[in-house]
Amino acid sequence: MNGVSKITVTEDISLVNFKNISRDLSVASRIMTEFSEQGINIDMISQSAPTGETADVSFTIDSKDLVRTLSIVQRFRVQYPNVRPSVSSGCCKIQLYGEEMRERYGVASAAIAAVAGTDAELTLISTGEVEISLLVPQSSCDEAVRALEEA
Repeated sequence: MNGVSKITVTEDISLVNFKNISRDLSVASRIMTEFSEQGINIDMISQSAPTGETADVSFTIDSKDLVRTLSIVQRFRVQYPNVRPSVSSGCCKIQLYGEEMRERYGVASAAIAAVAGTDAELTLISTGEVEISLLVPQSSCDEAVRALEEA
């Protein structure tokens, strides 16, 4: 794939979702602070566009932090009954890196098209100037990586 110089894979990743949080960022800030205070590194942070007064926030964690994460999620369920948190384990993160991405269009569309040509479910996408991260189920990680390498 033009623009991509390196593909890396991180296995044993979990997806954490907090649906229906206040769009004023107070709850999102508390969530991020709680994970930070518990020494849990979060990655691939994504917020949906607000709908009315709420939005959804998703991010990934290393599955080694799953027990502590479930404890945090339970506390937020009690403290914020309208927020609907969920955790899904058994994922892998595929990272596409390339300095050329900064000036090249179509890299993300080519990556998504490559994964779409497989049976892999694309669960989360995050991007930066020189990186695209794709979260897929662990069971289809190898197939998705092969498709990306071929593209």
